[in-house]
Amino acid sequence: MSATVRSDAPEKSSRIRVFATFFKSYMSVSTVVAASIPIPVASLKLIPVYAQQRGFLTVYASLFSFLLLAFVFSIRHRLAPRMFSHGFAAWLLAALPFLFIALTVGSILAYHFYLLQSIQELRSLGIHLTTTELLEKTDATEIRHALLLAATYLGIFVFAEAAFVLMAMREYLQDVLHLSEQQLLKGLPGPPS
Repeated sequence: MSATVRSDAPEKSSRIRVFATFFKSYMSVSTVVAASIPIPVASLKLIPVYAQQRGFLTVYASLFSFLLLAFVFSIRHRLAPRMFSHGFAAWLLAALPFLFIALTVGSILAYHFYLLQSIQELRSLGIHLTTTELLEKTDATEIRHALLLAATYLGIFVFAEAAFVLMAMREYLQDVLHLSEQQLLKGLPGPPS
């Protein structure tokens, strides 16, 4: 059994090195920045958020962005043959980044819609504070549409990260498979092995 453990150790360290190389080459600072964007956005108050939600939404958005990066990297072996083949799977994988970008825009619009609706509902209760004061002073239990606000806020960052990671993964896999731009433009004869 110890021989099995020892033989698995080099393979595991190799996979970690491959991930680190991928991260440095294709994601480097940009992925860390993309996954970390919720932190400066929240601290600079670039997106209006209820103070009671700001902390956990920042943590969740960054956490899910990093998890998404790791997940997409972990399924790279399944993505590669489909990304560079012909047919519906290749078309779908090529369309996913655009779909995620559209979902990011949809999440932004939905977030602001529910935020304005939440503020209007608080004002209809007779609370006459400025929007800034409402966002800072409203208790977590009084936030109208809190779950929808949280879901759409997370969607803004997670869908954007998904689009970014899929596009970067395609570039990474193209290099790993030694596929030139000319080969891709001419079309490959079949899925890469």
